[in-house]
Amino acid sequence: MFELIQAGEKTYYINNRNIMGLYCLNDKEVCLIDTGDGEKAAAAIQEILEEKGWSLKFIINTHTHIDHLGGNAYLMDKWKCPAYATNVDNAFANHKILEASYMFGGYPCEELRRIFAHPGPLGFRDIENFELPQGLDMIHLPGHSFGMIGIKTSDDVWFIGDSVLNWKSLEKYQFGYLVDVEGYLNTLALLKTLEGNLFIPTHGKAETDIRPLADGNQNNIKNNMDVILEICRGGKNFDLILREIFTHYRIAPRMSQYVLIGSTLRCYLTCLQERGKLRFRFENNILIWETL
Repeated sequence: MFELIQAGEKTYYINNRNIMGLYCLNDKEVCLIDTGDGEKAAAAIQEILEEKGWSLKFIINTHTHIDHLGGNAYLMDKWKCPAYATNVDNAFANHKILEASYMFGGYPCEELRRIFAHPGPLGFRDIENFELPQGLDMIHLPGHSFGMIGIKTSDDVWFIGDSVLNWKSLEKYQFGYLVDVEGYLNTLALLKTLEGNLFIPTHGKAETDIRPLADGNQNNIKNNMDVILEICRGGKNFDLILREIFTHYRIAPRMSQYVLIGSTLRCYLTCLQERGKLRFRFENNILIWETL
């Protein structure tokens, strides 16, 4: 179900498992904030635009993970419009296997190339070189991706991408994908300072006050760190740590989860080592991580 919900005078969002934002630039032209996870989402967006008599001027992608730009190709072709994201995130969007290669740590196997395939160079542009129209403001929210951004509209509505796990995910999943744990904690601290009427993450539901959810995410990161530090007492190599993470969080060990959780785990190890909580050493030519 793709339901159009008005969040302000000029601001709407399309409620679905991947929430997409929509802002009216004038009576006829709109911009989109993210496009969902594929052509089904794009077709639903297209139907809404046609019903309202709106034309699509441009797309802003909060970041370029595949569940946020899955409708880009369809809509950019239909409306001959550009899409904007940060320079670093566009590197992943423009190269089909870069995301999978980053997570895998080398040239990815066929399954990963298929699951995490990006659309390639469709006309993505760097938002750093774009002057946002009046009524829109941008903020950097790194951690979940290298260059994720949030967008604020003139109605004081914030579209904040994947800067938080929603309450359901905090209960069920906990070990969310990150590329920079310290950066993510800084983003959570920043979110708690923002003023607005509504905060809309891509996954979950709109919140009138983002602070409780940001607090919940901060506590979740601390709990994850504590779990890793406990696992690493006495020293373990990466594969043994990852095995215990799968067991502790009851994660099914398939290839997609291996790279998502494994990549995120390495980011936690880096953060804890730089905080002086972990050290690494080599034992019989094996890298060991040990809690201090």
